[in-house]
This record gives sequence, C-alpha cells and structure tokens, in this order.
Amino acid sequence: MSLPPLAGRQYRAAIYMLLLLLLAGGAVASLVLERYASLHAMAHVFNLMALGTASFMIYHVWSRFRSEDALTHLANHDPLTGLAHRRYFEQRLQSLPPAPHTVVLGTIDRFSRVIGSFGHAFGDQMMKSMARRIREAAEAHGGQAFRLDGANIAVLYPMDQQAPAFRSALSALQEYMRSPFSCQNHEVYSTLSLGAATFPLDGADPATLLRNADAALQAARRNGGDLLVSYSDELNTEEDQRLDMESDLRHAIERNELELHYQPQQSLLDGSLSGFEALLRWRRRGELVPPSVFIPLAEESGLIVSIGDWVLEQACRQASQWIAHYGRPLTIAVNISPRQFAHPSFLPKIMDLLETTHIDPSALELEITEGVVMENTEQAIAVLVRLRALGLKLSIDDFGTGYSSLAYLKRFPIHKLKIDQSFVRQLAPGTGDAAIVQAVIGLGRNLGISVIAEGVEDAGQRALLHQWGCDEIQGYHYGRPMPPREAARYLREGVSVALAA
Repeated sequence: MSLPPLAGRQYRAAIYMLLLLLLAGGAVASLVLERYASLHAMAHVFNLMALGTASFMIYHVWSRFRSEDALTHLANHDPLTGLAHRRYFEQRLQSLPPAPHTVVLGTIDRFSRVIGSFGHAFGDQMMKSMARRIREAAEAHGGQAFRLDGANIAVLYPMDQQAPAFRSALSALQEYMRSPFSCQNHEVYSTLSLGAATFPLDGADPATLLRNADAALQAARRNGGDLLVSYSDELNTEEDQRLDMESDLRHAIERNELELHYQPQQSLLDGSLSGFEALLRWRRRGELVPPSVFIPLAEESGLIVSIGDWVLEQACRQASQWIAHYGRPLTIAVNISPRQFAHPSFLPKIMDLLETTHIDPSALELEITEGVVMENTEQAIAVLVRLRALGLKLSIDDFGTGYSSLAYLKRFPIHKLKIDQSFVRQLAPGTGDAAIVQAVIGLGRNLGISVIAEGVEDAGQRALLHQWGCDEIQGYHYGRPMPPREAARYLREGVSVALAA
C-alpha cells in the first residue's frame, strides 16, 4: 500500500481522518447489516475485518512515525557518541533567547597520542566514554553537550560566566574527565582544554561567539592544557599578532631571515670538544624572535616540516665544511620535531641529504623527544632502525620529562640520552634532581648508552656530573649558542675547561 506524498502534521492528520472514516464506516455498515437477521453473521465478519484493517493502519503509521523520529535523531546527532553534532549546535546558537548563555569549546588533550599508541578502535571506545562523561556533567548543571569533530566538543550553558553555578559546572566537567579510562588492559588519563565565551557579551551572533570561544580555547592549549580560559579582547589581539607572525614566518627562508647558532658540547672524559648542537634563530625585521615563540607557531601551522628540512641541510653543509677545513671528526646534533619525524618524506630526505652533502653519516646526530617515539611506537622504532642503519647517531632529547616507557627504551636503537636542563638547574647532592640525574646516568651506563646533561652553567654542576660518571655536558659554562664564525674558534683553538680534581 503506497502512502500519499504528504509530510509532517498534514500527513498525520490525513492518516487520522482515514482511520476515523474507516471506523465510522464500519460502525454504520454494522448498523445497516444488523437490520437484516440473515446478514447478522456478515456484520460480525465485517467488524472483524474493519478492526484488522484499522490495526494494520495504526501499526503502519506508528512505524512510520518511529522511523521519522529515528531519522531526525540521526540527522542531528553524532553516530559514534550520540551527542548532538556541529550543525545542530549552530542551529541552537541561531535561536538563543535574549538571556546570557555561555559557550564552552573543549578538546581532549593528547587524544592523537592515544590513537597513535593504541589505534583508532581504542580511540573510538575512549571517545564514547568521554562523551558520556561530558554529557552527564553538562546535563547535571543545565548544559547541553555537542560533539563538533574528532576530539572537539562544545557545551552550551544557560548562564553567564560570572554565575557561581557556572564555576561549579566547569569544575564538575573537568573532574569527570580526570578519572582514568580503562580498556583492553590499558589505563589512560586525559584532561580537557576549555575556552569560554558568553552570549551576547562576547558575541551577539553565532560566528563571532564561536570565533571568540575558539580564541580562548587555543590560548588554553598553548598554556599546556587542562585549563579553562575565558575570552577577553586581548586574546583576539594576540591571535592577530600570531597570524601576522605566521605570515612572516612563511617567507622567512626566502628572505634569508633564518640562521643557525651552534652550542658546543664537551666531553667529560678529557675536557675536549665533542660536538655542537644546531639551534635555530629567526631574525624578523632585524630583531631575534625567541625560539619559544616561533617554534610552537611553526609546529601548529605545519611550517616546521619545511623549516626543519632547511635546518638539516644547513647543519650538514656546515659539518662538511668544518670537517674538510679542520680535518677532525665532528658531530652536529639537530632537533627533529614530531611533525617532521612523522612526515612520510622524512626518511627519503635524510637519505638524499647525505648523498648530496657527502658527509659521513656519523657526523649527524638526530635528537628525538620522548613524545615522538611514544606517539606511534612501532612505526617510530622502524624509522629509527632505518636511520641507525644509515650510520646516523640518534639521541633522546629532554629525557625524563615525557612519557617514555623503559620497556620500549631498550628497543630504541639510540646511542645517547640527554638529561633535561630542568633537572640540572638546581642540581645539588641529596636532592630529588640529583637522584633523577644519577638514575639516568646509571641507566645509560647499564644500557651501553652515553649520557649528556644540558643546562650546565657553573663549575659545581659540572663537577657533580663528572663525579657521577656523566659522559658529556652542554651549557653556558662551556659555551653559549653562537654564530658559525665564533663556533669555529672551538675547532681552531681546541677550547677546553680543566677537569675538576
């Protein structure tokens, strides 16, 4: 039986009228038939047929309504988490009443690392669990949760940010997220970065409101995550400056604004120069921009891949020149960013670079952070094995500050651990920093891996490291980062510092 091409209330009204007419017709027919005794049995048969037809129609209409409701729900909700999706969220913002509402945009911190370590199926299960927590925390305080995309969510609260209830709502939301997620014998801890903007104070239209909430969210992420940042006009000013800086950074190579400085590294075995670390500098409009400002910007924008390629090429050419001129072995260490390491062209570019610069591969040391190798461990190990097979030196930078696993460390084909300067800065016997430094040195010795400590600024720190068996040091005590011409003095004069007694 085909249904008429009606929709919504018209369709439902037509069906109800049809049922009423059918039942009424059955009743009238029954009365007529009952007037004739010979047709009394036929009246009962007709009544039964009318009842059956009505039941069939009611069931058919009920199924149609249920299907329509299911389709409406699917059209407005994310199929994985069941939360309302971005389009529905934007529709809600279009129809906000003239009363304060607060939009909170959030992202699950380090979610990509979870997927890289455990896979997308694990990530989907975690996302479903996180969405359930977010919905429960939001609805408990009058809010409505939405999933925008990936690990990004939104919550709409019918209140101003200054309301005490809002602070309670946000505290509950963050507390819900701090409980560990368990699946497949893995326990994962996660947090939320949050950015908030209030309607209509921070935006009287959806586009402005969302843009300002997103500016607050990005500020929360830049400050380490697990944080709520409320929108202020200064955030947009900062964002404008960042966009301006990003635009300039895109042209930094062609404008010859990038340069490498070299910080010398010293062997504690005999006090001699053991190598250099190449450190990137950007001279923007004649002034040096701190690396802590432009390196994260390069990472976020993806420019770090092309900039990292430039750094590798310049470091290799400089090593080739110094080795040819001074006739002595030399190693230059280069930091490799996570995005650069994960790029499919990374390994081929390294191979091409070694061929075009004709340097001994052992003259190049690649410094990889713990986070890089832990994000997609098996793939990272495969790349490291290939790099080591080429003859390059490999080191783990900032060791002890990330998420390394000792079970994986023994599989990494590395030859050096670099102790982060945060453990060296306040180094003194009997302190927690001293215990960590000694433990790393002992670990390196037992694994047959050399250890270098960075951030060594005075003779006392150097003496302790030498006493504990550290292999190398790097820091202001031996030499600051300097342009190539000044760095060459260490090669020319054999600058060294007398070993402590």
